[in-house]
Amino acid sequence: MKPLNEKGMMLFEMLLVLFIATVLVLIPTIYTKQTKNQLENQLFIEEFQSHMTAIQNYAVLSGQVTMMTVSSQYKTVQFKVIGDEKNALNQLIYLPETITTPTYKTYYFNGYTGNLRNFDTLVFFINQQRHTMTFQLGSGRYKWQ
Repeated sequence: MKPLNEKGMMLFEMLLVLFIATVLVLIPTIYTKQTKNQLENQLFIEEFQSHMTAIQNYAVLSGQVTMMTVSSQYKTVQFKVIGDEKNALNQLIYLPETITTPTYKTYYFNGYTGNLRNFDTLVFFINQQRHTMTFQLGSGRYKWQ
């Protein structure tokens, strides 16, 4: 039996070790990206709900009409106190890459009640899954599904 070529075996072993090291380096990178996207989505939802509650509470307490505009084109949500351009509650938040909305809608919260002028369902697609925010009639509250 002939012995194996020592040089050829060393090259094969080196390539095998290099491949295994590359795979081990890439595995955390893949999971880190998924975790980052999930965290961005969760933070956006919490920030969105916080801003919406704040703008609605301001309408109840101050008696001023407030609004929330969801834009599919610019991937933004704008919160605004009508007639008060310098109010601290006037905010613009951006949707993360993995969240989209198919519509452009403006929601107005009435002064002193905080109820919406028009009732509708707000739709978000998070990682291609449909999530809805349904505003409840007469209470100014919403249900996230």
